[in-house]
Amino acid sequence: MIEAGCSVIGGHSVRDEEMKFGYSVTGLIDPARVLKNGGALAGDRLLFTKALGTGVISTAIKKKAAEQPWIDAAIASMTTLNKKAAEVISGGFAVHAMTDVTGFGLIGHAREIALASSVSLRFYAKRIPLLDGAMECVRAGHIPGGLKANREFAECVVGYEDGISDEIRTILFDPQTAGGLLISVAPDDATELTQALNAAGVPAVEIGEVLPSTKPLIAVAP
Repeated sequence: MIEAGCSVIGGHSVRDEEMKFGYSVTGLIDPARVLKNGGALAGDRLLFTKALGTGVISTAIKKKAAEQPWIDAAIASMTTLNKKAAEVISGGFAVHAMTDVTGFGLIGHAREIALASSVSLRFYAKRIPLLDGAMECVRAGHIPGGLKANREFAECVVGYEDGISDEIRTILFDPQTAGGLLISVAPDDATELTQALNAAGVPAVEIGEVLPSTKPLIAVAP
């Protein structure tokens, strides 16, 4: 909270078996600086700023099946703000649309960009970063209920090309806690923005591209 420039005021307690922490945020927004999830253009490149896997690793933790390096990687991801990424992105790059990737998983939030922008998206599975241990958790069956719900809701708009394993298909729907940013940026600015994010310590990578509206709404290639 201190790093984000927030003051924590008030609060109350709840007695429950699981530890919980929730809050509401009150602040000011400059309408001229808002980046929406609509506005992506065909030809844009899709950048992603964090790795996937906090959902399945958290489930493995609850089952006491997570290895310590996996836990450390997940905690490091969840406790890293998107503040630096936002500061870089607002530096004059041609970003047409953006969303954070949280509870609906990568596919769920990508679907929102595609529908709001009247475009289609293609992801390249080998480029999508995954947290250490994420695939091991999927293979061991540590699947959160939210992932199953996400997949049931949104997989109908996804088309998989040959060679996409079920483990990859699964992790694309993993609900993230404090996930990264999915950015639709003009192709001429994609490399420069990626480099600027990396220079600021943000592990952004290009994971896909925006296509004219077609079927499937979201394609996943090897």
